[in-house]
Amino acid sequence: MNFIDRVVMENNNLEIHKLANPYCVINVDNTPNKTGQITEYVQAYVEIGSHKMIQYLFVTNLGIRR
Repeated sequence: MNFIDRVVMENNNLEIHKLANPYCVINVDNTPNKTGQITEYVQAYVEIGSHKMIQYLFVTNLGIRR
């Protein structure tokens, strides 16, 4: 699974899509994520060197400040 911070998503004007079924995120310490369920995702075009792909990224709060 890949995630994107809401701030990064908004700063890059990525189009938001709703998940058909919300996804509950559990942290590594077995506690629920503070942001709650993930309900949205974005499609991002990723290019690393000559490798190009579309990635589906779940939108959440990763703690990035504006």
